[in-house]
Parts: sequence; C-alpha cells; structure tokens
Amino acid sequence: MGEGTDRIAYGNETNFADLPISELVTLKYWVFAGTNSMAGVSLPAINIEADPNVGLVNETTLIYMPDVSVSPSAPVVRVPNVWQQYDASATGSRWYASGATGVLINCTAVSPCSFDELKTRLPDAVITYSLGFNSDNSFIGAIDGLQVNNTVYDFESFGVRKRLLTP
Repeated sequence: MGEGTDRIAYGNETNFADLPISELVTLKYWVFAGTNSMAGVSLPAINIEADPNVGLVNETTLIYMPDVSVSPSAPVVRVPNVWQQYDASATGSRWYASGATGVLINCTAVSPCSFDELKTRLPDAVITYSLGFNSDNSFIGAIDGLQVNNTVYDFESFGVRKRLLTP
C-alpha cells in the first residue's frame, strides 16, 4: 500500500531524446481513475524534460495539467471507473514550464498556456531526457494508450508495446 508521499513516474528517453517540441502534433492518453468519486482526485500529468533554448536556462519541465484543462482537451465531466481520454495537444489544454523558463515565457502553474502557445513561445525547445507521466499525489487507477504523433504506446503487463497508426 502506498503512502501519502509516494509518487509515480514513467518516462521514455530512448524514443524522444532530441525531438523538437515544435514537431509534437498529437499528445493523447487514456486515464482510468479507480475511485468512487472524482472529488479531490489529481490525475497523472504528461511531463516533458526539455532544453528550452531560450534565455540562460538549459533545462525545464513542460507539464500538462489535466485537472484544469477543459474540453476538448479534457472530458467535459470527469467520471470515475471509466476510461477517459485526455488530449494534451488540443484546444483547452493547460501547460506550464517549470522554473525560470515559465516566468520568462509567461507560462507558469499560476498562469498556464495552451499547447500551441507553449510551442510558439519555445520555438527551439527540444526534449532532452524524457517524455512521460508523473503524479505527485496519491492516484489509484491506470494510464494507457499514450499517443505521440502517429505512435501509440500501450502499457501491458509484459511491458510497453509500441504501434504505429496508419495515416
């Protein structure tokens, strides 16, 4: 059983290192919140470790905020015990950049921006270490079907299965 200070993290640096943020067109994933009520539930977020290539900072984390994103980025109604898709690249998405980068580009946790705004404000940013999921709070449930552009990553009991979507 987890403790209140436990957190989850999954990241993949093999497939995403050096990928320009500007080339990310589609970022979607499915969430299953295994709870009887969504009250107080904070969902796992996409985190992208990046070199912003702006200002004097060499690293930042770009964080999608599913809990404050709105439709069509997030479901109109969050429902427990049902798989729901979050489109971190859609209109209604809320993102921020950590540290000095967020302040420099006016995209902070307090004043988030959309995915398109984030890419516009960081035109030369590249993924450095990983694109993955993170949750700083207790979460009971599952994530699956991470879609990055035309590739879907399915999380199976035997590992991650990668499949290409046909155009």
